[in-house]
Amino acid sequence: MKFHLFAATLAWATHAIAVPSMSKKLEKRSPSGSFSLVAYGVAESGVNVFYSDGLAYVGDASKWEGSVTTDITFIFTDTRLYATATNMNVTLDDDTTFYIRPTPNQILTVGFTGNGIETPSDAVVDDFLFYGRYIMWQDESGVLSDSFRVKETNVTDIYQLYWDTSNLYPSGFVSPVVKSSV
Repeated sequence: MKFHLFAATLAWATHAIAVPSMSKKLEKRSPSGSFSLVAYGVAESGVNVFYSDGLAYVGDASKWEGSVTTDITFIFTDTRLYATATNMNVTLDDDTTFYIRPTPNQILTVGFTGNGIETPSDAVVDDFLFYGRYIMWQDESGVLSDSFRVKETNVTDIYQLYWDTSNLYPSGFVSPVVKSSV
């Protein structure tokens, strides 16, 4: 766990250094084509976000046992992230989208719509954007956030992905930097 905390701290420090000064205007971009989401700060190098039974995890999908588990790629369209399975034996609905749950003062799981999985009522699938490769979410008042957290599961080096609006930084959670692969 010490390495993970160090890696997360290092990733955030690198992120802080890489952020342009406030005198420069940040430029949004839209990734074109297919890409992966990669979390930095939980392993020696970036690890992919993957799909399992409607929820988002980080790590090597082949180590995780779920009813439906697959690595995924994304297409960014109209502030939404549409997911496609890369495993030939898995098919996700065409309208499967990535969601966060920005409910005030809570840390809640991140997941995917579709495939017969019930989507939580507080799930949000719109208003994602990218600054460089960094994925952000913009609320209705225009505030940007990248409040991803991960928590280790019972499988070594597999983490469940969360969205944190608590600002409490509870123990057991790591704050990764999540970026697109392109």
